[in-house]
Amino acid sequence: MNSPGTELEVWLAGGDLFEESLADSAEQWIAGFDADRQVVQLKLGPYKKLFLRPKKFVKRFYHHIHPLTIETWQYRRQVSMFDDFCTVDLALDLRFQATLAYVLKNSEMLPTINQHIKQLYADIIDDVVNLELQKLSDGNWIQTGLIDTEKRIALAINQVLMQQHIQSQALCSLTASFNEFPNVQLGRDSVYLNVLKKTFELNEERTRELSRQQRLQEEEEIHEKRLQLEHLRRISELELLMQAQEAEKQRRLLEDKQDQLTQQLELEKRLYAEQLRHENELKAMRLEAELLAQETQQARQRLAESQQLSEQLAHQAELHDKKVLADIRLQQRTQSLWQENASTNETGSDHAQQ
Repeated sequence: MNSPGTELEVWLAGGDLFEESLADSAEQWIAGFDADRQVVQLKLGPYKKLFLRPKKFVKRFYHHIHPLTIETWQYRRQVSMFDDFCTVDLALDLRFQATLAYVLKNSEMLPTINQHIKQLYADIIDDVVNLELQKLSDGNWIQTGLIDTEKRIALAINQVLMQQHIQSQALCSLTASFNEFPNVQLGRDSVYLNVLKKTFELNEERTRELSRQQRLQEEEEIHEKRLQLEHLRRISELELLMQAQEAEKQRRLLEDKQDQLTQQLELEKRLYAEQLRHENELKAMRLEAELLAQETQQARQRLAESQQLSEQLAHQAELHDKKVLADIRLQQRTQSLWQENASTNETGSDHAQQ
């Protein structure tokens, strides 16, 4: 990093501080570009391979050659500082070339590899530039110049791309201009700029004091609002607590009512079950009585039939006895008649013999 005394000596000798900064940046980094770098893509059926084109190379029908050209990327930014008192213009000329290692990782983007790199790393370059430009807010660069910032930006970008196997050469230029003093040049008018910087710092100090007082007032208002909010919060918590207690009371009432309904339902179920059981018992008793009545009626009927059958059999037996008795009597009478006839016949014979 060059000291202010060295810059003053260079300026007194008639040199250009900005030209020396560009020369120093160029000496710090060697990109190692290869203008004749080409990648050969071998594709034969399912077999694929990528390799750098050798010096003695014979192209076959299954070879496709893709040149890895050195691309130039111009990046421009403008930043306003110190309430638009100062404007810093950034001009970044970036030359880059993809290596075989990067192509192997991104082989599907080979036909548009340079455009792919621009789209992929644009945000990263923005981050690097923003990080360095934010450091300018302290104002120290007004005394030392922007050379170191230019070097840091170029070196950081080169390192980021190198880590991703991309060769690069970044050249960064920062130009500061002051809106109220358009003829003032950074480095050559550093004393005048220091006075302006001191004036700006005093104005900024007054602005900070006003901001501090305003911030204190705002903090008091915020504190008062916080007290009010705390009071409202406590009231809200009390209301929520009362609502929760009321909700708990209602919940318990509902639970008690539900328990009562459950008990009543169980009682009604038991009563209904008892009623059904009683009705079933009555039906069973009625059925049993009907069966008993039927059995009694059938027994009586069987008894009556048995008695009727006995009487009928007795009557038949009596008739049979009478018939048998009549037959016996008839037989006895016949026999008696027969005997009488026989006796008569014997008596007649005796008279005849006589």
